[in-house]
Amino acid sequence: MALMPKESAKLINLCSKNVSVEEEGIKNLAYMIFKALNDHKISVNNFSQCEFHPSFEDPRAVDWIFVLDTLNYSFWSKTNCSKWTVNGQAGYFALCAAIKRAMDVS
Repeated sequence: MALMPKESAKLINLCSKNVSVEEEGIKNLAYMIFKALNDHKISVNNFSQCEFHPSFEDPRAVDWIFVLDTLNYSFWSKTNCSKWTVNGQAGYFALCAAIKRAMDVS
């Protein structure tokens, strides 16, 4: 059974001992993203540069970005360690490829 991001966050928050979801933080982040998009400080137009990203016209794109940025371990990986790969990609692009594959099969 697949859950939407909001339902997934609720389940994780309910079941996890080491992870919590700060509702106020999510609201603040959503507002910051909305404001930056409105002020043209960020744009979805360059989002499609990666072959694994969904089209900016895809209604699931915002959820996809949230999940990707939440799970993106490439910011935290240690140097000189084995990298996890998907479709020949490592790090951020491996995560993109894995999420795209999951979306394609669901």
